[in-house]
Amino acid sequence: MPKTDDVGSYRVVPFRPERSATLDSLRWAKKRLQIPILLEVDVTETREAIREFRSRTGKGLSFTAWVVSCVARAAAEHPRVHAARRGRRDLIIFDDVDVSVLVERGIGRDFDKETLPMPFVVRRANEKGPSEIHDEVRRAQKAEIPPGSPSLEGSPSRWVRSVFFQLPWWIRDLVFWRRLLRDPMKIKRTMGTVVVTSVGMATPGVLSWGVPLSIHPLAVGVGGITQRSSPAGNAEVLALTVSFDHAVIDGAPVGRFVHRLHELLTRAELLTGARSVEDTEGGSA
Repeated sequence: MPKTDDVGSYRVVPFRPERSATLDSLRWAKKRLQIPILLEVDVTETREAIREFRSRTGKGLSFTAWVVSCVARAAAEHPRVHAARRGRRDLIIFDDVDVSVLVERGIGRDFDKETLPMPFVVRRANEKGPSEIHDEVRRAQKAEIPPGSPSLEGSPSRWVRSVFFQLPWWIRDLVFWRRLLRDPMKIKRTMGTVVVTSVGMATPGVLSWGVPLSIHPLAVGVGGITQRSSPAGNAEVLALTVSFDHAVIDGAPVGRFVHRLHELLTRAELLTGARSVEDTEGGSA
């Protein structure tokens, strides 16, 4: 019920303990040597290809799933961008690209009003098409999750989570985060090595960027999309942010990764390839 005081009316709502996991990860992310790159990407052709794909197949395909697919393919071709350090001397370079996607899920009794971004990891995303990734994320959005869980994947029992989130943050760091972040294998199993997150929506005529703070070696923030006038006509332009760990990789290899990612995002190669396969199969039937 709303309350009234000399500051006006207000409501008191509980701070969900599940949010402690987000705060913990942000504290660690601030310690990373992250370098953000802000991009403008002409996605006119790819947006049209996505609309054509939906119309032709009758299947859903989100823009985020498309971006995840492109990021995973580019990272597989340039694997150092999602490498992780092991101690002071070793660098672990993974062939498979596991991409974490943040899925908004309702929490608590007012689950239809209060949401929490929960990570879902698309395993071997570099081997999957945009439509397959879309279906996986949609299933994750509808999956049953235990009350109080901070993740869509496996988690400890409810009483363990309750005790863990009530501990001081520095104890949580000692018993969990430090062990996780110094072991690249645990990192990949637990949260993947890449994260793709939507960090902003478009205001008409204005591009909106966001610079994600992340504990992943590679983070991609999907910003707003707006219309731009050009001599060739109106173009749909995406604001994209790529953040990489400068302790792991330098600018030149990142530049090659960004160049390849830009190609995939603008040329609709993945959907064009999928259409060619379907047409071939249909012709041979």
